[in-house]
Amino acid sequence: MLSEHSGAVQRPQGAEEAVDGRSARRSRGRAAAIDAVLELFDLGELRPSADVVVERAGISTASLFRYFRGLDELYRAAFEEQVARAQLLARIDAPEDLPLDERVARFLAGRIDVYESVAGVGRMARARAVDHDDVAVALDLARGRWLVQVRQVFAPELAGRTRAEARSLAAAVDAVASFEAWDLLVGARGTPRRAVEAHWTTALTALLA
Repeated sequence: MLSEHSGAVQRPQGAEEAVDGRSARRSRGRAAAIDAVLELFDLGELRPSADVVVERAGISTASLFRYFRGLDELYRAAFEEQVARAQLLARIDAPEDLPLDERVARFLAGRIDVYESVAGVGRMARARAVDHDDVAVALDLARGRWLVQVRQVFAPELAGRTRAEARSLAAAVDAVASFEAWDLLVGARGTPRRAVEAHWTTALTALLA
């Protein structure tokens, strides 16, 4: 007699464990490759080769190209991973309950924390976006999230303005505290963080007050 479960395919426990083990190894390998690329970006290697990546990640070249279809996909995955981490650093809870000066201070501190942590991948993305559409799309999405943050944090100051005025003001605030502005001040001119915060505080307060 057939049991009521005879129609179901029963996978042996050992086979399930083998599949789980492969999935875990794949996840660890992907993560190692992404972390290696991010470290290399931070060291100034904006186009690291597969050989350099696998040596730093401790994986084989064959494994690398099982995890990613090519280096461009790996670079994009590293960029997206860093963007996800950045969202946590820049988060401001219940900004509507804070006075303007405190919102400005938290907003700027969060952005600079992010820029300091993503400098390498940020430079990579901007360099490669010129001739890599997938990186350009990912970069545009990240920039869109930054603009959304401006609108959320400074919603009281944007309210009551015309749509065009609010859009222009949000864009100006976002540009003042952008990665590009930070990289010019810090990367090119060596401006200390405290001075950057002071310059940006003055500019944002003038725009928003």
